[in-house]
Amino acid sequence: MEASSTIGKNWSLCVFASFIGCVALIIFLNDGQNRVKHSSLRNVGISILVPNLTSSELLGSRNLIKNEHTYLIKNDLNPMKVEEVQCNIFDGKWVYEPEGGPQYTAVKCPFLSEQVSCQRNGRPDFEYEKWSWEAKNCDIPRFNGIDMLERLRGKRVIIVGDSLNRNQWESLACLLYSAIPPSRALVDVRSGVYKVFKAKDYNCSVEFYWSPFLVQLKQENGSRILSLDKMSPLAQKWRGADVMVFNTGHWWVHSGKLKS
Repeated sequence: MEASSTIGKNWSLCVFASFIGCVALIIFLNDGQNRVKHSSLRNVGISILVPNLTSSELLGSRNLIKNEHTYLIKNDLNPMKVEEVQCNIFDGKWVYEPEGGPQYTAVKCPFLSEQVSCQRNGRPDFEYEKWSWEAKNCDIPRFNGIDMLERLRGKRVIIVGDSLNRNQWESLACLLYSAIPPSRALVDVRSGVYKVFKAKDYNCSVEFYWSPFLVQLKQENGSRILSLDKMSPLAQKWRGADVMVFNTGHWWVHSGKLKS
């Protein structure tokens, strides 16, 4: 009887100890799980792959960001490297276009100089007029006289220099002249020192001034002397121009009578 009582007490003690151990284990496991969850929420960031967005698009997405957690938005997409292609209009080649042709001819430009008109000098064919310049890596649009006149509306262009710039003036003046009715243009080429083209409806002018040295040239004791520190007397007339184009060089290497 006493032995049975002792066994019952020991069994009750084991059951109670087991119950206490189970409760302690459950509490420990729950606490550890909560700490793991808390640590995960605190230390783990969410990475979202997004395409390249503008600042306004990013600002417009602020409502997606929660206050409880920080969403780490990063862009793992490497930006595309676009190789910039340089355009050099002087690097290219002449291309023959059978159906091509100039925008003006000597007939359409009566003030074109005799020395630059191949037809007036006896050339019978027109094939040379079908060559055009094609620059490498450049998309050069075909010249548009009306568009040019609109850009020059109310402006004054001066071209100063020797015969090279005179040819440039003649070419530009002929291009603009052929784009409008002859009655709406004013051209004066009577002087070898000064030439002018004016478009009446656009209030613009393109002028040429003969000045091969750009500086002052004097005649003293039968010799011509250049004053490198003084501008040509014509420089007073260049003032007020919106666009200025100058050239010089060829006349500096003349020899013989021209040099004297």
